[in-house]
Order: sequence, then C-alpha cells, then structure tokens
Amino acid sequence: MKVIKPIATIILLSVGIFGMAAVYAGEVDGKKLYDDNCQGCHDTRIHTRPNRIIHTYGDLANRVKFCDAQVKAGFNDEQLTAVTDYLNTAFYKFVKE
Repeated sequence: MKVIKPIATIILLSVGIFGMAAVYAGEVDGKKLYDDNCQGCHDTRIHTRPNRIIHTYGDLANRVKFCDAQVKAGFNDEQLTAVTDYLNTAFYKFVKE
C-alpha cells in the first residue's frame, strides 16, 4: 500500500499538468499572430504615436480587421479577437465594449 500511494499521486499530478497544457495549447496567441503578420508593414511605435487614429476598442477591432484584409493574413474571428486583445492590453488600454 505504501508504494501505491506515491505512484497514484504522481499519476494524478501528471494528468493534471498535461490536462492544463492541453487547455492552454488551444488558446490563440495574439502577440505571435501580430509579430508574424503585422510587423512587416509597421512596428509597435504606430500604437503609441500622439496622433493615432484609434480611440476606442471598436476602432481597434475595425483596424485589425482592415489590416488583416490588406495583408491577406486570413485571420478567423478568434484570431482577430486575439490580436485586438493583445494590442489593447499592450498599448491601448481601452474598456472592452
């Protein structure tokens, strides 16, 4: 019985760790999508310039969709949201509408 308890603990911990990895693997990485698809046209300074044209979360979401169409990245809705949320968190800090 003393041998079974530590083995069972190891098995349960392993299942929990791998289960969490599977959950996180399904998340879309907005920063990676941005880095891979958007920085060919501009770097991140565009998001911090004083005369920027983005003033709301909706403006930001629309701009991400526009840029996606321009570069033909082919983002799906989940990817568009991930990029928008990444930019909002990293640069804009808008209240999500």
